[in-house]
Amino acid sequence: MFVLFFLGTNVLLAQKKVSGIVKEADTNEPLIGATVVVKGTTNGVITDLDGHYAIEVNANEVLQFAYVGLETHEETVGERTVINVSLASSSVKINEVVVTAMGLERKAKSLTYATQQVGGGELTRAKETNLINSLQGKTAGLVITPNSTGAGGSSKLLIRGNKSAQGNNQPLIVIDGIPMANSTTTQMEGEFGGRDGGDALSNLNPDDIAGISVLKGASAAALYGSMAANGVVMITTKKGSAGSVRVDVSSNTTFETPLDAPKLQSTYGAAVSGSGALAQDSWGEKISGEAKGANRLDEFFRTGMTTINSLSISGGSERTQSYVSYANTSANGIMPTNTFTRHNMMAKETFKLFDNKVTVNASLNYITQKGRNRHEPGQYRNPLTGLYTFPANGDFRQYKNEFEKYDNLKGYPVQQWYRDVNQDFSANPYWVLHRNPHTEKRDRVMASASIRYNITDYLNLQGRLNYDRIADLYERKIYASTSTTLHNVNGEYRQERDDSRQFYGDLMANFNKTFDVWSVTASVGTSFTDLKETGIIASGSGDVYIPNFFHLANGSKNGSENKRSKTQKRLNSVFGTAQIGYKEMLYLDVTGRNDWSSTLSYTPNVSYFYPSFGLTALINEITTLPEAFNLLKARASYSIVGNDMPAYITNPTHKFRNGSVDFNTSVPFTEMKPEKLKSMEFGFDLSMFDNHFEMDFTYYKTNNTNQYFSMEASAATGYSNYYFNAGDIQNSGFETTMSWRQPITADFLWKTSLNLSYNNNVIKKLDDRQDVAKENRLTHVGLGSLRGYDMRLVEGGSYGDLYSKTVVRDKNGVIQVDKEGNTLVSEDKEYVGNVNPKWNLGWSNSFNYKDMQFYFLIDGRIGGNFVDLTQATLDAYGVSQNSADARDNGGVDLGNGTKVDAGTFYRSIGQKEKGGDYYVYSATNFRLRELSIGYAFRNLLGAGKDLGVSLIGRNLFFFYKDAPSDPEVSMSTSNGYSGSNYFALPATRSLGINLKATF
Repeated sequence: MFVLFFLGTNVLLAQKKVSGIVKEADTNEPLIGATVVVKGTTNGVITDLDGHYAIEVNANEVLQFAYVGLETHEETVGERTVINVSLASSSVKINEVVVTAMGLERKAKSLTYATQQVGGGELTRAKETNLINSLQGKTAGLVITPNSTGAGGSSKLLIRGNKSAQGNNQPLIVIDGIPMANSTTTQMEGEFGGRDGGDALSNLNPDDIAGISVLKGASAAALYGSMAANGVVMITTKKGSAGSVRVDVSSNTTFETPLDAPKLQSTYGAAVSGSGALAQDSWGEKISGEAKGANRLDEFFRTGMTTINSLSISGGSERTQSYVSYANTSANGIMPTNTFTRHNMMAKETFKLFDNKVTVNASLNYITQKGRNRHEPGQYRNPLTGLYTFPANGDFRQYKNEFEKYDNLKGYPVQQWYRDVNQDFSANPYWVLHRNPHTEKRDRVMASASIRYNITDYLNLQGRLNYDRIADLYERKIYASTSTTLHNVNGEYRQERDDSRQFYGDLMANFNKTFDVWSVTASVGTSFTDLKETGIIASGSGDVYIPNFFHLANGSKNGSENKRSKTQKRLNSVFGTAQIGYKEMLYLDVTGRNDWSSTLSYTPNVSYFYPSFGLTALINEITTLPEAFNLLKARASYSIVGNDMPAYITNPTHKFRNGSVDFNTSVPFTEMKPEKLKSMEFGFDLSMFDNHFEMDFTYYKTNNTNQYFSMEASAATGYSNYYFNAGDIQNSGFETTMSWRQPITADFLWKTSLNLSYNNNVIKKLDDRQDVAKENRLTHVGLGSLRGYDMRLVEGGSYGDLYSKTVVRDKNGVIQVDKEGNTLVSEDKEYVGNVNPKWNLGWSNSFNYKDMQFYFLIDGRIGGNFVDLTQATLDAYGVSQNSADARDNGGVDLGNGTKVDAGTFYRSIGQKEKGGDYYVYSATNFRLRELSIGYAFRNLLGAGKDLGVSLIGRNLFFFYKDAPSDPEVSMSTSNGYSGSNYFALPATRSLGINLKATF
């Protein structure tokens, strides 16, 4: 019915269709989003990604062409059906209007803080299943690290560094002005692995996105309150416009191959016993015959394929505008049996009533997706451990074709492998994939509605409501004869159900009026956010009665896990903002917000207030600058933003598990204070040479105090631990973006852009409590531990510092060994590096020649460290190329010419807590992130019916890297498990084709 109504609103009494291309005169670059309106009416359209438009008009009507910062142009239609125009530069470029916090519109020149906008075309040039990954290298200060778990996996976002010791460090995601729930259900934590539950942001359809704005500082995001202490990623979705019906179709297909699979040797094999059995490792003799297992990586990994198809229909009349879309995503990963599918459906409607005094917006978004065998990093239930450590002299194909064999005595198929399958480390990779399968399913509904009433031309009231519900179902089956070290001999079955429901609502009054040389823009409002999360875990992992019968009733309660959790949080707020401008050259911003958080219940600090202040001066308006300057703006801002805590710390609750009660063991924290983030920044924006050169620069510093920590409680209290506030985490640095547009000829345009950011993180204070003796205070806080490598917060250090036992060296750097050749390690753990880069950069170039386009993006990270535990294990097992090279060279050189036996050395140094700093690498890397070569066929199927074809690639190759694997690989979005690889899925290279058509 919605679609029928939508189509019914688009009957326009036009005589003919006129189409064309709108370009910028100075650069000859197509203009995206230029408006083409029939003069004197609201009948209009906007240009597409190629600057193309099509509109129904009468012969005697006049078309108005407009674009922010350029002169408006008019053309009388007459008998023409094709009208191409070029818009000249205007002195009012700096009057561009942008969307800021709470969906409020502000003139770009008046902003007192740093923002960066990315058009929707940047997200769809070379699509990814998680749209946010398409922003990598394109935004200064935004660091994106995807999980190495395959299609549908989550990504970690950081703006200006980690700020919270125990809490969330990711920015708030906002869609069309409304905060979105972006929680993850579960993540890998530790060598026992764990699954990536995905994030909410990855669910969105990239073709529905009109643009993204990144609000980097706390000042920019202050109106969103504690939810936005880490910045805001604002997503604006597409909508309909008055004019004829527009149909957009796109199809993106890419093929994925491993970019940096480990380098394995095929020279040496495993020792062979008298019965023909292979040893577990590959420290045997040279292979004299065929190395049947040499090509096992090529045999195992397949060419992945990802297809994203989308269709959208938009249009409308003067009173109603509509947008509907459908998209489907289908992905087959590089690992066999790994699949992912997603369907997105979206509908948006805008109504203008009562002579345009009332505007009503409504949208509905439904997403359903399903994944099978998404990769789980770590040592256990991981097909890569068996694949990588398999001896080169073994027959890998035998175990591929016959991964199981029926056991007449047991009455079911059992795993076939070259080693004891009851060992907890290695298993047949094909057994893991086919007999330890797991699936994830998600259904999501997002519905929103808003109404705005224009009381006068300078005052309006606005109300908005949003409902966001996510329902997840996870299922895992463990077949009998899987390692009994971790699982029941007859198999296991596990179900997890997670349900998240968020309500959001706000009510605002907005004022915007000019008084002679003064302008006043102000808003006051109130909002609420209500979040409920429920989780159910049911596991048949106890005494399973019937092998391979996967039902929760098939087993006793003994050893099984049955748990139910429920969390509810509510945040009520009032807020206000005001901006005063003087002669459009000076602007003062003031905001204030007060939050009442349920997580701070039972404390006197349940209510907390925070302000922000900002000042902008347009130097080019205040004084006369050389003619080359179009804009020179200086800005500064300061803010204090609170950040509430996880639920139930101030008043811990009991837990119910397996029919019994787990009583609370934490002391109620009735004195808890919210985290307090103090942020300051200043910078400038510059535009020169008729806006051909643009630059912005920002310096910032943040201090996040009142962190919350936990320590062991005195036995006299009756509790095991207690919480307290302490600490100060500081981030400081700068961001800059520079771009240049150079017309080469009338038909040839080159545009280049460089973004660069630097961040320095310091733990200024950890436990600074004055009422506690120094010897009783915290010395460090552990964030995560993986095979002997600990991520710790230590006063004076930085977030992401790694500690482990280190290889003993003398003053000349020579490795010390015992008389058997085993490496010596330190008794205590020492600092070995930090996982966070200091510098991030991205350099993009686009070349447009007539209807042909060429684009590439190079990005890099400088500084930081990366721990490759996969390499350590492969060295220890003797399957790495390193181990073969050492044997060929007569042993491992300790650094002074002395060589020791390769087998003894690598067996020793590759063990848990033995490698220390030996397997810590520089994380510095530079790569060709994105490439696109395309051509637009104009009017191919008739006037206004275009077809664009592009060859695309992502993550194509490294210009430089030190680590054996991709140092940007992440096993988890959790705070303590980045910067390491332990049998994670290799990064992939993708090549493909992108088709898009407009009708």
